Amino acid sequence: MQHTALPVVSFSACLLLTLWLWQQQGELPNAVGEVEAVRIDVAVGSDGVLVPLPRGQWTLFDRVEANAVIARLDDQPVRAEMATLMAELARLRSKLAAAAEQIQLDESGRDRNHWREYRRLAWQSQEYRLDVLDRRAAIETDRIEQMRLDRDLAFLEAVHGKGAVTDMQISDQRLQRDEVRKRIEKNEQSLAEAQRQCDDTATALRDYPDMHTANITKLLQPLEAAIVVGERRLDELRVRIDGLAIRSPISGTICAIHKWPGQKLRAGDPVITVAADYGRYILSYVRQGQRIQPTVGMPVELRIRGSIGHPVATLVKRIGPQVEPVPPHQLRDASRPEWGLPVFILTPPELPLRPGELVDITFNTRGSTDSG
Repeated sequence: MQHTALPVVSFSACLLLTLWLWQQQGELPNAVGEVEAVRIDVAVGSDGVLVPLPRGQWTLFDRVEANAVIARLDDQPVRAEMATLMAELARLRSKLAAAAEQIQLDESGRDRNHWREYRRLAWQSQEYRLDVLDRRAAIETDRIEQMRLDRDLAFLEAVHGKGAVTDMQISDQRLQRDEVRKRIEKNEQSLAEAQRQCDDTATALRDYPDMHTANITKLLQPLEAAIVVGERRLDELRVRIDGLAIRSPISGTICAIHKWPGQKLRAGDPVITVAADYGRYILSYVRQGQRIQPTVGMPVELRIRGSIGHPVATLVKRIGPQVEPVPPHQLRDASRPEWGLPVFILTPPELPLRPGELVDITFNTRGSTDSG
């Protein structure tokens, strides 16, 4: 029994076990791939000074959602420029009133209703444009004020549970914020009406019968140019106001903090680096010495490095146009450089992959199909 049957049984059992392990592990991988790892430096769009957030300062490995405010610039410079623009609008309004007086003086003693109506329309068109610009400036000024009140209210609500502020203080702050909101709504309604009047007057002026308009055009041309400059300045300030709140472009985890509240920044300076939670694809390289001709649609099998589970099937989506140096962390021997053809592989949703993770890849050269 020991010399005949037992060796045969042992050999058969080892052979069956070997076959089972082979089925479980499959073929040896013939490539290494890396899951895409996206890191985005979130930068400021204009010069400014960082101010503290109501929620407190972000820390490493905090999770942020897409479009969440991760930093905020001080709004005092923008408020000062908006005040200057409002003063400039007041000056333009006074000059427009003076132009109206000049038109009336020029028309005194003349009995030409046709000409008088055209001049009135030309002056009124510029007045309505100034009204529109005035309403827009008021709305943007109130928007800055609302952002400040919202920030202060969020801070008060955060410390309310600790007994640092009273219910009356929060109620007063909320009341101020609501008053600013109502003022914005009222100005938006006034803006819509002023814009309608401006459009109607411009249409009437455009459809007016041809006549000699050199004098009125010459009189109002400097004012019209000044109003255009004011409109462009307001557009620029609106972009800057929107840029006061620095938002995360993606959902992910904070992996680096570059600036802190109180520091001055120049446009383009990074504030925080956010790492994405997932990778959209896997990048592998087929070495020049391998007998593999990757094609779009070629089936591949993936296995997380170090795991013992079944491989997961996926496909080659794209192929790079040039042979490139293989990244150091994908080299088989770190001391020997290698070159390969980059291959873009779809990430299977059922495989829990982390960005930057290495996976073992087996290219199935027997079942290659071209799906385009």
